[in-house]
Amino acid sequence: MKHCKLLFLLLVINLAAVAQRELHGVVRDAKSGSGLPSATVKVQGKQFQTATKEDGSFSFSVPSGSVTLEVTFVGYGTKSVSVGENENDLIIALDESTSELSQVIVTALGISKEARKVGYSVTKVDGGALTQARESNVAYSLSGRVAGLNVSGVTGGPGSSAKILLRGMTSITQAGSPLFVINGVPMDNTQRGASGEWGGADNGDGIANINPDDIESMTVLKGASASALYGTRAANGVILVTTKSGKKGTFSVELNSNATIDKAIDFTDYQYVYGQGQNGAKPTNVNEALASGRLSWGSRLDGSQTIQWNGNQYPYSAVTDNISKFYRTGPSFTNTVSVGSGTDKGNFRLSLSNLDAKSIMPNSGLKRNTVNLNINQTIWEKLNVSVMLNYVDERSKNRPRLSDGPQNANNIFFLAANVDQSILAPGYDLNSPNGSETKWNDNIYETNPYFVINRGINDLERKRLIGAISARYNFTDWLYLQGRLGYDYTND
Repeated sequence: MKHCKLLFLLLVINLAAVAQRELHGVVRDAKSGSGLPSATVKVQGKQFQTATKEDGSFSFSVPSGSVTLEVTFVGYGTKSVSVGENENDLIIALDESTSELSQVIVTALGISKEARKVGYSVTKVDGGALTQARESNVAYSLSGRVAGLNVSGVTGGPGSSAKILLRGMTSITQAGSPLFVINGVPMDNTQRGASGEWGGADNGDGIANINPDDIESMTVLKGASASALYGTRAANGVILVTTKSGKKGTFSVELNSNATIDKAIDFTDYQYVYGQGQNGAKPTNVNEALASGRLSWGSRLDGSQTIQWNGNQYPYSAVTDNISKFYRTGPSFTNTVSVGSGTDKGNFRLSLSNLDAKSIMPNSGLKRNTVNLNINQTIWEKLNVSVMLNYVDERSKNRPRLSDGPQNANNIFFLAANVDQSILAPGYDLNSPNGSETKWNDNIYETNPYFVINRGINDLERKRLIGAISARYNFTDWLYLQGRLGYDYTND
């Protein structure tokens, strides 16, 4: 039997499905001809974009037909390129732009510098790019936007952790996550929970608790010198998170609502010629049916009535839609409201956010409430104080178990070719005083999937407070003293 993977398709409800084609090319400096790494290539007016590799090459899917690409790179002018429906390989040359050479970026310890004066690789991702086709973990939104950064993860449902690999493998035995820094203060990004042979679940990581609507930008520092100030914690690189603040001379009220849908896509390639059984014979009694509930080594499927482990007779015919009928469509809704204002002396921004995400596994999901407060104030002419508070109240219901077999609802994949998943429901004995599990095969460690979703309890509550206060005293225009104090407390 082939090994199969369950993939998730994220659909934004306000986008129509379109036919796609693959587009390849390279972005070069118009003068030297050398490739430009980390340049952004996007389809104008669409949510299709990618970042170029170290040699300036790129490859991504675009809508069929003619499209217009918008190519941007720090220090170079933005270029629009019309691509015909039969063009698949492109060479795009960018000219330097003196107006963009003074772009300001945030570097180590939150210090702002001009991009052209930084001696290491820096990639900045604006917050708007993180909220369009959003994920419940904002780290997944970095995928495809930063050259040399790989984001992967497990199918652990909403809020699951992200595995981020930056600057390659730093150890033979493991590849650690980069250090996340919020407004100049390091943040705990520990992955909570782990799965093994006998149980366990992915309970999310630290960055998953951050609301994308509160992020002004994320800056990826890839050079060793870029992360040197943070010591050994930054051995795998640094990702700086800058949160939003109030704007000078304005009073604003913003409401941001977003809806996405997760759906299981069935890419399995099972055989549907032979059915349940062993040694070329289908089961003839309850014991034989129980012993072969996950085995398709029986006779050819012929549509005849065959006994199952519950004592009932069912057609000995192929069942090809178990996956689509067991998993559900999982909608996610995010609503954020914020108020902000600013003057010559300071600014503030307060936001309230609610996330309600349903998993594709029935009776499983995540709810999260977030409060974020940013205050920046000049106390007197030479002293400035800023405060950031981020409070998270998160509740997850029946997080999916990811073990080899025990308590893993994905055992639905192992049903014999003629077994309909519906006969496993409700997964437990309704007449038993303790609701014991309904067995469906001879392996006591492979739990009945319906028992997991109807009787399983794997609920987690998390309360987290991230705070930072900094004070800066300007002695002169070129000399100042700055101190920061950070606090990151998580209670699971």
